Amino acid sequence: MTSIQRYTPDMAPQWDAFVARSRNATFLLSRPYMDYHADRFTDHSLVFRDDAGKILSLLPANADGDTILSHGGLTYGSLVLAPETSAVDVLAWMEQLKEYLRNNSFKQLVYKPVPHIYHKRPSDDDLYALFRVGATLNARNLASAIDLRQPLESSRLGKRAAKRMRRFAISVEPCHDPANFWQIIVDDRRERHNTTPVHTLEEIQLLARRCPDNIRCFVAKAQGEIVAGAVIFADNGVLHLQYAAANSTGKEIHAVDAIYHSLIFNLLPGFNYFDFGTSNERSGLYLNAGMVAHKEEFGARSVAYDTYTINL
Repeated sequence: MTSIQRYTPDMAPQWDAFVARSRNATFLLSRPYMDYHADRFTDHSLVFRDDAGKILSLLPANADGDTILSHGGLTYGSLVLAPETSAVDVLAWMEQLKEYLRNNSFKQLVYKPVPHIYHKRPSDDDLYALFRVGATLNARNLASAIDLRQPLESSRLGKRAAKRMRRFAISVEPCHDPANFWQIIVDDRRERHNTTPVHTLEEIQLLARRCPDNIRCFVAKAQGEIVAGAVIFADNGVLHLQYAAANSTGKEIHAVDAIYHSLIFNLLPGFNYFDFGTSNERSGLYLNAGMVAHKEEFGARSVAYDTYTINL
């Protein structure tokens, strides 16, 4: 028998231990990361247990009226699966989840699976279970990722980046405090997209302290001055580009491309993928062709980030 409990803060050590041993969760689903914005979301995460109290699965989630999202403050947040979990288990849990949500007056579940490149082992069990319960695909964003496991030669754009690094004496190096370049990120978001970064500087600093193995910062320098910066989220063999931008000088010499080239070839070896992130607006209905083309010039190809809805 399986029971479903609502998560409470005293369960955090158990939660994080299960995330660490799972086959499809990243550090984004750990409590040190999830809880940084707990004041903005009504947490309704769920814990699946057997009759002996052992954790079988987790669902990071928040409530918004009569809708539950997995999770509204995260890029993804699906059922967290143990190495021994079977497809039959997940089918049963999805049905139990629907019943739990109906019994708690929810009318809709918005579910964002972890993209397959982040799986430690194949873990599309939930995609099949979603199909079986009649879930509707209502958003598909397209990310661009380089498969670093394949013999990788520098692309045409990568070769240009290497030449510019020599020509303009650009160096790329780790940076221990994002404050050293954060204003560049803020200005770039405002000028190019009329938006602000998802995280504040204080939040990125907090998260970097909480997750030092997973959040890494880099800067590009020319003539000793910082001209570009980037924030990388690293886990499960994937380097995810969270932020990258250059100031006016950095734009002229394409310093962000220098960061990409250095990360892909030199600074962070041993990873399986480099994920540039998505290039969409309006839940995937608009694709920024220029942005995709730039990523593809580095050798990246497409990975889907999906969102499903289950009406209860």
